[in-house]
Amino acid sequence: MYSLLKLFLRSVFPAAAADWILLGADLLALATIPSVLVQRRERPLAALSWILALLAIPFGGVVGWWLLGRTHLLRHVRKRKRSGQRMDAEHPEAPPRPLEIPRVIREILPFALHGDRRWTEGVFPPADATNVSVLEGGAEAFSAIEAAISAARTEIRALFYIWQTDETGRRVAERIAERARAGVKVRILVDGVGSRPFLRELAKPLRAAGVEVAGFLPADFRPWAPTFNFRNHRKLLLVDDRMGFIGGMNIGREYEREWSDQCVRLQGRVLENLDAVFQEDWLFVTNRTIGDMPRPAASEPTAATALCTVIASGPDREEHRVRDGFFLAITNAQRRVWLASPYFIPDASLIDALRAAALRGLDVRILTPRQNDVWLAALASRSCHGQLKRAGARIFEYLPRFLHTKNLIVDDDLSVVGSANVDTRSFRLNFELTCFIASAEVNATLTSIFERYCRESAEISQVDLEQKGVVIKCLESGANLLSPLL
Repeated sequence: MYSLLKLFLRSVFPAAAADWILLGADLLALATIPSVLVQRRERPLAALSWILALLAIPFGGVVGWWLLGRTHLLRHVRKRKRSGQRMDAEHPEAPPRPLEIPRVIREILPFALHGDRRWTEGVFPPADATNVSVLEGGAEAFSAIEAAISAARTEIRALFYIWQTDETGRRVAERIAERARAGVKVRILVDGVGSRPFLRELAKPLRAAGVEVAGFLPADFRPWAPTFNFRNHRKLLLVDDRMGFIGGMNIGREYEREWSDQCVRLQGRVLENLDAVFQEDWLFVTNRTIGDMPRPAASEPTAATALCTVIASGPDREEHRVRDGFFLAITNAQRRVWLASPYFIPDASLIDALRAAALRGLDVRILTPRQNDVWLAALASRSCHGQLKRAGARIFEYLPRFLHTKNLIVDDDLSVVGSANVDTRSFRLNFELTCFIASAEVNATLTSIFERYCRESAEISQVDLEQKGVVIKCLESGANLLSPLL
């Protein structure tokens, strides 16, 4: 790249001028290296990758770093911390009833038991959840979501990364508008980049119906305060005091009809924690506090009970607690680790944790899609297949359609659902919402779905890996080399 730029500059400018331009590019790269070392001090491989990019791609590496490379949101961190402090002052919590904390929570999420860490680490103490239902497939999920919206009586709060303007997105928006016209208080918060068409086309008619609509961090390319690389990837719907929906599904046709996905419907005290996540994001975007959703009634039926630990992670947090939770869950597993992710690009420590689990004789299974909507992610994902297979892990590629499901199943009593993928972007850059669920019933349901997905998949064999051509191996290694830059 450097030589090509030099040839180009010398074809356009006199040789001396071209040399001065290249010298300026080198000086900019050298001046940027200290920023890389500070921002990536805990990730030496990522730091090395960025330094190589700075030196190998004149000007382009520098521009890429200042627009994409930084993981901080210093002003926004301060604002979000102030938001949390204001909410704690205005909405003091009643002390939760004593809970019997199972081993799976005590050992895997010890940081969730050390008081209320909502605003410093984004980790909520364990809370009861009742009537937990796994909604597998878009038809079942959207039917339940739209039924809940139609039955709303007091308030709806919705937070989504993507809200499409296709027939599915417009239909759900119209149902919400109908409830708003009927007097239901509705607030919708969508990501400013992922849902840009929604904000452009559907926000106005929704506001005309009485819905409050806000966009989270519209794209900003200013190098001194970039925001377009920090997206709100959360998916959350809260309806009255009755139920909430979390998971990996956005609002759109592909989620309803084309992809394999799932979400979880739940009730109980956990809704208070999920509502606090929405309140914090709403306050951050609008600078206005809103009251709590009505509390769940004490007498509500408890057809199934679980204990849920909610983690709201993002680049405004000092610790990456979703990633920590995944790591601890894998390293503390006693029988099995089953993981499904559409974008499976684990860092070195997570790969080591999965390898160690497999080497200990645990049943380790990785499920990813054969057809991926991001080709670079698919290549990077396959680069780690060899070392996982050699350790004894089983790897499956789902065949029928794109698999957007994201969950982790550990032993017989822990399940992890939410919006986070197993990649750097979800663990470090995006605002994510994840729920660690201690429940044998939920675990069994997700296990049944996972087993069916495996039967519909092609299992990667050692022969498959050995038959890869040199070109494919190089492409996969190159894609994996780029993954720390994300």
